[in-house]
Amino acid sequence: MDVPDGWVNTKQLYPMDPPLAVEHLVYEVRASVFDHWRATEFEMWTKGEADRFPGFVGKETWVKDLGEWRQVSIVIYWRTLDDWLGIDPAWLDAQEARFAEIVGADNVRLVSAGHDDGHHWFKISEYR
Repeated sequence: MDVPDGWVNTKQLYPMDPPLAVEHLVYEVRASVFDHWRATEFEMWTKGEADRFPGFVGKETWVKDLGEWRQVSIVIYWRTLDDWLGIDPAWLDAQEARFAEIVGADNVRLVSAGHDDGHHWFKISEYR
């Protein structure tokens, strides 16, 4: 593919100093409830965490169509690992219980959590 006339790459490397702690979760969501799941997930988790925890930096959500299911990859950025790990487990448990009740526990399954092995990811740079 040829580069269009006059086009100039204006992307830049943005180092993260200090690095951001990364929470990476992968779910499968039943396609028939995906829109409901998405709206509920935004209100309860994205806004729920962003409105309560100053260390919440941002979030990306990616989706892959698997037919009857949608695979959803959620990447959450935290200012520090302590900000993320310092969330009250009782709040998390209550959120998870309410979320399962609203969306339907049989409609969502956790496939993986990037920290299950006890090691954590950190974002050190971004090029855009």
